[in-house]
Amino acid sequence: MVEKVSWHCCYRAGSVTFGLWELEQVSLETSESQGQLPSLQIHASIFRSNFPGEAISFTQEIVKHMVVAFSALELHLETIGHVFGAIVFLLLGMNRIRPAVRRLKLVLWRTSVRERCLPNCPCQPMDWRSQTVSFTHLQEVEITGFEGAGHEFDFLKLMLGCSPALKKMTLKLSRDVWSREHRRTIINDIFKAYPSVQCYVYLCSGFMHGYQNYD
Repeated sequence: MVEKVSWHCCYRAGSVTFGLWELEQVSLETSESQGQLPSLQIHASIFRSNFPGEAISFTQEIVKHMVVAFSALELHLETIGHVFGAIVFLLLGMNRIRPAVRRLKLVLWRTSVRERCLPNCPCQPMDWRSQTVSFTHLQEVEITGFEGAGHEFDFLKLMLGCSPALKKMTLKLSRDVWSREHRRTIINDIFKAYPSVQCYVYLCSGFMHGYQNYD
């Protein structure tokens, strides 16, 4: 019986793609330590190609690495200004991932390079905001690098609405997000709609602004 696995696979640029996204690295860590669950880690970034790959080839490549059980999914995405909701729901909704994952950690890497994301951009299929999938085993979500763009609020509401067993939501904000009152108001209004979920908001400095519990 395999008890501990540490697996890392890196990909050549552009070798595995889905729309604007390229797969950079997949890791599997099953050694539980310091409260960490066995975890599947996926790194992806925006990649411009004249021959974008399809979702099925992207997900099939990831399935190859699921050689043992895991219960946490960690996604590291370099967005350069593009919408990330569709790819997160694609990965989280995979048949081998959806019933297994109890904890989702989403890390949004921000760079000085930004692109303008047009309404018909391939990064945001028309139907991603109307997902009806249910993540019945997901109990905890942590999002690092949250900026409060419109599509990010859409993603936050969708995650809360699709996760009936969710117990904890943590937002770690990018710089200056909390200084904008209208964005604070939107965050609070979203959390108020889900009183059973414990919600935490951290400033970019690491200071916890407050604990939100609307029971």
